[in-house]
Amino acid sequence: YSIARRYGTTAAAIASVNGIRNWNYIYAGQRLTIPSGGGGSSSGGGSSSGGGGKWIDVDLGSQRVYAYQGNTVVRSMVVSTGTSRYPTPPGKFKIYAKYPSVTMSGPGYYLTGVPHTMFFYRGYALHGTYWHNNFGTPMSHGCINLTRADASWLYSWAPIGTLVVIHW
Repeated sequence: YSIARRYGTTAAAIASVNGIRNWNYIYAGQRLTIPSGGGGSSSGGGSSSGGGGKWIDVDLGSQRVYAYQGNTVVRSMVVSTGTSRYPTPPGKFKIYAKYPSVTMSGPGYYLTGVPHTMFFYRGYALHGTYWHNNFGTPMSHGCINLTRADASWLYSWAPIGTLVVIHW
C-alpha cells in the first residue's frame, strides 16, 4: 500500500499488472511494474482513460467490487463471485454490452429478468441478483452478483468500454 500511495496508484492495480495473487509475497529487491495514472488497459494501468477514468476493481479474495474514478474509490460493494467449480475469470476486460434486463441460463439454472447486466468477457457479467441475499460468499456460475441497488448504481455509472480488473 505504501508503494501504491507513493506512486499515485492502488495496490490492486500494482498486483494486477505484475500478476501478484498474494500481496504478502512482495519481497525486498523485487522489480515491480508501476501502472501509470494515464494508461489504459494496454499499459497495465488502473485507469481506463487518461488521468481520471472510470474503472472497476473486482477482488475475488474479499468478495468486493470497487468503482474507481482514477485512483479514488467512489463506491465499494460486497458481491458474490464464482465458485471453485464455476470460477470468475481473473484478468483485464472491458464492458462490451449493457442490458437493463436479460435471461440467463446454464447448468441447473434459468433466470429471467436479471437486472442491470454488463457483459465484460464472453457470457460473464456484472449484474443485479434477486435470487439470493448471501453476498460476500462465492456462489455464482462465474458472474459477479451484486445487490439490485449496487447493480443499478454501477450500471448507470459505468459506460461501455469501462475497464474491469479481476484479481485474487
